[in-house]
Amino acid sequence: MLKENSKTLLIGNFDGVHIGHQSLINFAQQIANDSGTQLSVVTFNPHPREVILNKKIDLILPYSEKIGLLSELSIKSVDEIKFSKEISKMSPEDFIEQFLEKNNPINIVVGKDFRFGIKASGDVDTLKRYKNSKFNVYPIDIEKIGDKKVSSTVIKDYLKDGLIPQVNKFLGRNYYIKGKVVEGEKRGREIGFPTNNLSTDWNFFPKSGVYVTHIILNCKKYNGITNIGYRPTFGKKDLLIESHLFDFNEFIYGVNIRIEFIERIRSEKKFDTVEELIENIKKDVLFAKKRFGEESNLWFMEILRFTP
Repeated sequence: MLKENSKTLLIGNFDGVHIGHQSLINFAQQIANDSGTQLSVVTFNPHPREVILNKKIDLILPYSEKIGLLSELSIKSVDEIKFSKEISKMSPEDFIEQFLEKNNPINIVVGKDFRFGIKASGDVDTLKRYKNSKFNVYPIDIEKIGDKKVSSTVIKDYLKDGLIPQVNKFLGRNYYIKGKVVEGEKRGREIGFPTNNLSTDWNFFPKSGVYVTHIILNCKKYNGITNIGYRPTFGKKDLLIESHLFDFNEFIYGVNIRIEFIERIRSEKKFDTVEELIENIKKDVLFAKKRFGEESNLWFMEILRFTP
């Protein structure tokens, strides 16, 4: 039975909603269930570092996408704090009083390294000491894979190096970007490999190059390859994200798609002739189809393994 108006608060930025964040969420959900309280996530918009450093920072996900992923993880209540210079100068105690107490928390769940208040002077001990420990505080250790702590910083470093399998392992899902298909110059169509150009509000991308990808369109998943780069063969300078879908040749301008990244094939190159470019794209397609074939075989072997 829920205790009236009482909550379990889970506090954090959750930029990336990676497996470390998922572990925190699972733990907080268990605490909320055991204590008969409602779970609410307390998060910040914009990211506190953007306000404190007075500049935009690279985020794995746009804020709206983060909220969507939290919802998929059964988070029904999100308390968004509009972070500002004034909030950054608050004492930890004032922050607790103004932003946490109003939620009538019985439990507070945070990462063990959680910091808040002016000059990050508040920590887990501050929460525990506040007004004689008015609430239960649960500091959770950061998840590790091997000897690396799971963090958004590590994931972004992997993305910068194009190390997609490591990224996906740390995220607990395929890394993806979303956006709308826009009309391009149709050069891909001219050389026999039609592409769909993406317009997106994502502001952080993997290392430029060609990738094995899934493209989700109208709830259907297609295999393909995606190039992130500047098309040096054609002397272009603006960043483009363009996907070639296998066995697909429709115009889908204005349609929203999701591109899931599986593996990086190669760096973007400037070829001396269009013919050389075409030959390399053919190799990219063969590489990707082999990769998808291996993926299908693994899936089939898993079915056999569990079939009596």
